[in-house]
Amino acid sequence: METWLLDFRQSCLQASLDLLWRQWCSLGVSGHGQKAPPDRMIDPEALLLATTVIGREDPRLFEEVLDWLAQFGTLLNLQRLKNLQSSTGLGDPTVLGAMAEWLGKNAGQPRWKAVAAKKLHGASTQSLFYHEPSKLIREPDPEFAAYGIERPRVHLRGMSGPPDHRHIANLVVTFRSLIGVSARVEIILALAGGVPAHASEIARMTGYAPRTVQTLLQEMTLSGHLLTAEVPIRYDKVRRGANRRYQIRASDWAFLSGGQPIPQWFRWAPLFRLILEVLAAIPEAGANARSQVVISSKLREVLTTHGESYMADGLLSELDLRPRAGSEELLRSLAARLPHLITRL
Repeated sequence: METWLLDFRQSCLQASLDLLWRQWCSLGVSGHGQKAPPDRMIDPEALLLATTVIGREDPRLFEEVLDWLAQFGTLLNLQRLKNLQSSTGLGDPTVLGAMAEWLGKNAGQPRWKAVAAKKLHGASTQSLFYHEPSKLIREPDPEFAAYGIERPRVHLRGMSGPPDHRHIANLVVTFRSLIGVSARVEIILALAGGVPAHASEIARMTGYAPRTVQTLLQEMTLSGHLLTAEVPIRYDKVRRGANRRYQIRASDWAFLSGGQPIPQWFRWAPLFRLILEVLAAIPEAGANARSQVVISSKLREVLTTHGESYMADGLLSELDLRPRAGSEELLRSLAARLPHLITRL
């Protein structure tokens, strides 16, 4: 494997770990990382799914996240968590299932059992932490072992704190704390940036089923705080209401941000998926090498699948990706820009 590809993987991994620390520390995880910048809201469900993979590189991060979930896991939307995992393929469902099992049995949060994946009876086991050999584990944790995952028994420090409501990056969990865990939270915040959107666009942005979003939007218009407008179209076959766009007045929700501008909604799941695919496609030093064609082919598939999201969030231009770029050009472009982009987020 060429040295520059290994360097790309390592710089991408380190930047991603730093990003996860920033966001989790902003939410209240015990750590010394800087807090997330105020220009993008943290998506707690996408963050957790990314942590089920990247967090296995850093046992301390993983343990502190589990500690925070044990205290504040009720602030996560478990239906949305499952939707995002299913629709984007983000995260490790087995690790997520083991975490959910542990939270359901040990943290007084039985609703997490709805997230638990099927247990792997008779399946081969794996170490939770990539660089911690399972043979050194003297007292395995029973909840994780039930999912074929070997790790030491969980002993939490209890050092996590609540999300700081004054930090605008925490708006999602701040709003949930106020009105409850509901799809209405994401719908309002997705529109609070001031850009009108169709119901289908809001569904793609927030990770909910289109029918769910459409039903909620119709109810929310009765409040007078959700504005609607019909966009004229030429085709009579389009279902009535399909061309309706929704908007809210950001001033109606200024109390959430202390008068600061509410950031535009940012889709973290597709970006985390690209990061995970980079880490999976490029083998670590000492592993079996792969050709640049194989690596770039896998990454092109992700870029094509989530291209609309990357374009809407301004990532395509920042990565300077060209549709007809050759394998090496694509990889070198990502190597030059992706780690720096992650560092700025």
